[in-house]
Amino acid sequence: MAVCMLLIFTNPYIIDRLMYVWEVPTKPAKSLHKTYDVGIVMGGSLRYFDTGADRMVYSASVDRMIQALQLYHDGHIRKILLTGGSGFVNFQEWKESGLIADILIKSGVPAEDILLENNSRNTYENAVYSAEVLKKGNYGSEYLLITSASHMRRSMACFENAGIPTTPFSVDPRSGSGMYTPDKLIQPDAENMVTWDALLHEWVGMVMYLLMGYI
Repeated sequence: MAVCMLLIFTNPYIIDRLMYVWEVPTKPAKSLHKTYDVGIVMGGSLRYFDTGADRMVYSASVDRMIQALQLYHDGHIRKILLTGGSGFVNFQEWKESGLIADILIKSGVPAEDILLENNSRNTYENAVYSAEVLKKGNYGSEYLLITSASHMRRSMACFENAGIPTTPFSVDPRSGSGMYTPDKLIQPDAENMVTWDALLHEWVGMVMYLLMGYI
């Protein structure tokens, strides 16, 4: 039984197909036929801040920041809203949005085009606190939501519940390789368990958010 479970959770094809069904598909930036007033970038790009090296250590979700930066410079979004505070219990001073904002400014984004929400600790709070920022300011009404493809369903549901309808722009996809070779079909790979963890996290998150009335 244990061997069967191990083979299932390390099989690349099974998790790829499940994740493919769950993820909101990615699309090319050129398919965006209008300029959005604000690109909302969900937190998760920061893994931790290395005080010894005095620099950020990025997570696998840093694609959210990089794609938002490109969308801005290509004229698809007018402003960037960074949402995400500190997810650390012992290091509340590490406000992700502020740290990412510094990187964007150094990458050519004017400070006046960056909006910050740096108090949220989870996806629900991302939406609620971002809604407060957007509703208080005069930033327009067309919002592009930028987050990982696997995280998009829960994020959109939270923003919808907060009264902020958004258009999805998925990044950081974990599925859809389409390579039907032996290594992608049957060869076990422990890395697939990380993808399972991400998928289960979203499934459990959706159920809990439904039960708590967050979506």
